[in-house]
Amino acid sequence: MKLKSFFKKEPKPKFEELIKTEQERMYRVAYSFVKNEQDALDIVQDAVIKAYRSYDKLTEIQYFSTWMTRILINTAIDATRRRREVIYVDFERTVSEKNEQNDTLNKMLVDEQFDRLKPEQKSLIILRFYYGYSIKEMSELLQKPEGTIKSKLHRTLTQMKINLEKGGDMIGKVWTEY
Repeated sequence: MKLKSFFKKEPKPKFEELIKTEQERMYRVAYSFVKNEQDALDIVQDAVIKAYRSYDKLTEIQYFSTWMTRILINTAIDATRRRREVIYVDFERTVSEKNEQNDTLNKMLVDEQFDRLKPEQKSLIILRFYYGYSIKEMSELLQKPEGTIKSKLHRTLTQMKINLEKGGDMIGKVWTEY
């Protein structure tokens, strides 16, 4: 009896149940890449289909979220490469109330700088600051050495900081001209 129970596998949770816990986060990540609701939904749908087809290959269920994130990011990168066109900014998402103009302006500047990043750089920012992954976790997820992840993340953040500082100066000049 004990030998039988030792070899008995616990049933895998249903794919649909696991996806339900990830769906909102998946949409936000996809949206951060394309800035368009329909395109983001298409990316999420494509990623879910890819994941569903490969679900039986996932051996350690505790890594489902990480595994799904990787599929989603790769799908989003593929989609942005396929459509090299203008990305429209959704002003309803960035503009709030009049008394929050400075926050809104800063958010728009950050969004603009984020949009200018390469897909790989966007992935690093999303994994680190949205999902809160450690450098080690990012290294495992992206299958790159920790040193590479650290240096690419540092270069990306430095580039964004420099561009934001320039943007801040330019906005000050624009406002004083009128």
